[in-house]
Amino acid sequence: MSNTGPPKVLEVLKDIVKSDIDNFEVIVHEGNKKGEGFLGEIVFITMREKNSDQNLNFAVKQAFDKKTIRDAHQIRKVYLNEIYFYTETWPILERFQERISPKYRFQKIPKCFATVSEEFSEKLVLENLKYQGFEVYDKKKPLDKEHFELIFKEYGKFHAVSFAYKALHPDSYARLVSGTTNLFLSMATRDYFEKGNIYTHETCLKGLVPGTDDAVIERYKLYPEICNKLFLESVDCATKYAVIVHGDCWSNNMMFKYDETRKVTDVRFLDFQMSTEGSPCCDLSYCIYSGAPKEVLNNLDYYLQGYHDILSETLRQFECDSNKIYPLRELKADWKRYCKMGFTMALFIWRLKTTYEGEIKDLNDMIELGEEELKSSGYDEEEYKRITRDLILHMHENGFL
Repeated sequence: MSNTGPPKVLEVLKDIVKSDIDNFEVIVHEGNKKGEGFLGEIVFITMREKNSDQNLNFAVKQAFDKKTIRDAHQIRKVYLNEIYFYTETWPILERFQERISPKYRFQKIPKCFATVSEEFSEKLVLENLKYQGFEVYDKKKPLDKEHFELIFKEYGKFHAVSFAYKALHPDSYARLVSGTTNLFLSMATRDYFEKGNIYTHETCLKGLVPGTDDAVIERYKLYPEICNKLFLESVDCATKYAVIVHGDCWSNNMMFKYDETRKVTDVRFLDFQMSTEGSPCCDLSYCIYSGAPKEVLNNLDYYLQGYHDILSETLRQFECDSNKIYPLRELKADWKRYCKMGFTMALFIWRLKTTYEGEIKDLNDMIELGEEELKSSGYDEEEYKRITRDLILHMHENGFL
């Protein structure tokens, strides 16, 4: 398609290329599938310069403009929060890293070319990572050991940069995080989330096996009554070991690159819409609990040690001491409290991952369908029970419930 992209998107792209849009053939590719861009739409666009072989490839995230959806799901706040990350938070952290070796810098996010803050037309124009060989992981499959080693390594760098900036420039850090919005905190007080959280834990309780899981059932049956309180405590960031977090840390918000043997070699983190100040354990627990098979859960200490090793190495580049800034024992202590955020989000995510393709819902459905219709959407109940039972047993066995 030539020059037939969405008009407002074309205006933004014209500003990026700083040239007459007629000099380019504009090709609009298939966008995100239903349910993949929950808070908006993603349009993939290639701009092919007519007088050369140069191609520019963009992924344009644009907010839903339907008022009922925007009001119910804080759409404007969500987009403004991600725009703040790309225009304020990330440029400061990126410049701050220039003093250390490239080996230790966190550089695993897509380039952002432009943002639009206009109400009802919020947008971010990002590089399309597919043209660099990155791909989205099949969300129905758990991630393996190599994926989590890579992810935790990069989160170690990301959090370390934030910890170092906080330690060396505390006033600037405080100003920076004051511009973020804790969207999980405001989301957790909304009626639809509170009801959904209770319903999810009640559903998972039914997946435990009487006679085998009696001790777990006895403990977990209390959870529906206290789950919203525990989630709020987890996202309220009362720990002194707080940093700037990614926020929405499941596999659909990451892209991976592989070698010819399909060994994972690189990662990019996407969707910083929920980025704010929080416990590193919120990022890590959300990530591992929403995507790990049982054998990974059983080796949690291994991944936490690997994360902390990289965190410590990176902090040393800034002449900061991890034993003072975030000791391993404090990371493990924080995990017991803040992993409840990741546990809760994982139960929602696994329900989505086990939903049959034709049954996936988006925000339009959540507005238009009734509560019972949403609950009855088809999913693989046996697979969901198996996965969530493993997760609940892990939480119980480690004293995290």
